Amino acid sequence: MSVRAERPTSVPARPEPNRYRSDIQGLRAIASLLVASFHMWFGTVSGGVDLFFVLGGFLLATTLVGELERRGSIRAWQYVKRTATRLFPMAGLVLLVVSVVLLLTAPALSFQRNVTDVFAAATYWENWRLAGDATDYIAAGHDKSAVQHFWAMSVQGQSTLLLLGFVLLLGLIAKVGRWPVRRVATVGFVLLTAASFAYALNGVAVDPVPTYYSTWARLWEFGIGAIAALVITRIHLPKAVRAVIGSVGLLLVLTAGLLPSEWPYPGLIALYPVGGALLVLIAGASGAPTGGNRLLTWKPLVWLGGFSYGLYLWSWPILKLFVDLFPERAEPVSFFDGVILLAVSIAVAWVTSRLLKMVGRVRNPVAQVDASAPKWKPNPRLITSVTVPLVALVAFAGVQIAPQVHEEAIEAIELAPAVDNLDELSAVVAEAAAQPTVPDGSLITGAEARSEEWELDDCVSVASEDALDRCAYGSSDAEREVWLVGDSQAVTWAPGFREALGEDTRLQLMGLSMCPFTSGAALDSIDHYRETCEGHNEWVVDLAAERLPDLVVISYGAWWVGEGYEHLSDDIGVDLGRGSSDYVRELTELGVDVVWLDSVPPTQDLDECMEASTPAQAAGSCETPFGAERQLRANQLAEIMGESGATVVPTASWFCDGVLGVCPSVVAGMPVHSDPTHIGRQYSLYLSKVIGDRVLAPEGF
Repeated sequence: MSVRAERPTSVPARPEPNRYRSDIQGLRAIASLLVASFHMWFGTVSGGVDLFFVLGGFLLATTLVGELERRGSIRAWQYVKRTATRLFPMAGLVLLVVSVVLLLTAPALSFQRNVTDVFAAATYWENWRLAGDATDYIAAGHDKSAVQHFWAMSVQGQSTLLLLGFVLLLGLIAKVGRWPVRRVATVGFVLLTAASFAYALNGVAVDPVPTYYSTWARLWEFGIGAIAALVITRIHLPKAVRAVIGSVGLLLVLTAGLLPSEWPYPGLIALYPVGGALLVLIAGASGAPTGGNRLLTWKPLVWLGGFSYGLYLWSWPILKLFVDLFPERAEPVSFFDGVILLAVSIAVAWVTSRLLKMVGRVRNPVAQVDASAPKWKPNPRLITSVTVPLVALVAFAGVQIAPQVHEEAIEAIELAPAVDNLDELSAVVAEAAAQPTVPDGSLITGAEARSEEWELDDCVSVASEDALDRCAYGSSDAEREVWLVGDSQAVTWAPGFREALGEDTRLQLMGLSMCPFTSGAALDSIDHYRETCEGHNEWVVDLAAERLPDLVVISYGAWWVGEGYEHLSDDIGVDLGRGSSDYVRELTELGVDVVWLDSVPPTQDLDECMEASTPAQAAGSCETPFGAERQLRANQLAEIMGESGATVVPTASWFCDGVLGVCPSVVAGMPVHSDPTHIGRQYSLYLSKVIGDRVLAPEGF
């Protein structure tokens, strides 16, 4: 007797991917550790933010497309509330603490900048603020905003809302066309990723600094994560293959920060960390973690991944506080100090995460009548409602009073009377060079020492009609008009020119940050800026043909010699001059008088000078050599500018002693610079009479 075997009624289903992936928690921890450690020790981009963006797209697509497939619709408002509940409490706490510390310790002159940064961070547009300020994140160093790192949170928040709307649209298309939701979503995200990546490549080629912060240039990283969630991670691979690609992916993630920092993000270089994250996601999609993914499931990493968001948010302001307290130990941060800072950041992130969970509970009224009910229940909306929105509201109020606070702070600064003439100035500079002054601790440098035209009026870049009106000074009925043209150097001359001109002559600022008033080969030495700068400079010339100003003063940074500029040719000064001479001739042919005004020679690190306490220390840190290379550069420019029709006004003697060959950082008791390459407001005003005698009087003003 035999028994007939029954045919199976169904094929065993493939095992579904694990809903909870501890390797993703480990990857989150790695991302936050990379960001924190590279900020502390290297001051460069680590690729950690790119990991967060890929993971954000992966989780968003998993959640939203999965909900569409299950329910046929998305509870959009519920998704937004869940996201805000997860992100707002820690962000609000960090912003609140940072705001209080800045309010208690930062000088009044920095109030406007700080309160605007906090408001931008709390309302999730810090990325666009930094892009507008042309803040080079890679070259930012430790002296930037305490909430600058919120740019990534801004991109994340904006991308979340954009992609939510995008998925809703894809769901509608799938419903109308009666197509599979996942297929439509996959095609949609592929097209979105390709478009965003093309935008990013074009952006880094034209102007990489604002592109770095652009949400449109970052969407492709979220798109890669989304495509992985929809398609790639559904491919089941053998264990050995997963072990290899997971290990390769983790290796790419860990070494992305070692790539040359001059390669612009988020261009092709961003494929390195993004590709690493993609391989890790693929490797861990099915079966038990193995290879690199197995390492990511290490319990300490998974534990850290649980509050990696807090670690990211706390690590930067903790580093900033350390730098402010111990500036002599900041450049660079030592290995030992960095380890301590990292440990403190982890501890603070863990404690605040626990604290928010505790505070995010309320007494359960049901427990009073039902002994089996828990006495406490979660109430995350309580925290959400009083953190980020509250900080945003207070910061907004601060933004409204900031201009008045700034003006009062400027008026409170005791200014030295303007020097009477160039001979007296030369004597004062010679004395400062021979006997370097020990700073008294009250000298102001940095952003607080910049001119109000830069800090208050936002005139470091004038590239639109609105900016033209905002950056014009003097009577609107004035019969004569003077323009200041060039890069950021031009706006630093503004206080002195305004004082020298008075209200009877209109002063128009026309500079654009990072853009010398030159063209052609000279701009090739300024990476990625050629098209932007040439467009601006041609706009200035065209506008001059319409308005015919009485005088155009050209000034831009041209001291590119020595350490850090070895890649430039010896005749870069000639190239700069030739590029400018084309514009000078166009202006003079219009009947416009043109003056070439040297910019301030750069100085060494101002922090060391401001910390000097003995004459010996001042002699070593408060003077910068003015060598033959710089003099040659000045002579090259002066000769070509003169030949092209401009009146040349050399300014080296306004800042440096030719006999000793040095440029003092402190003259007449005030800092010459606001930063190593720009004149401070005080010194610009100190030169107002010299500007009147040497620049304006010969032109009939």
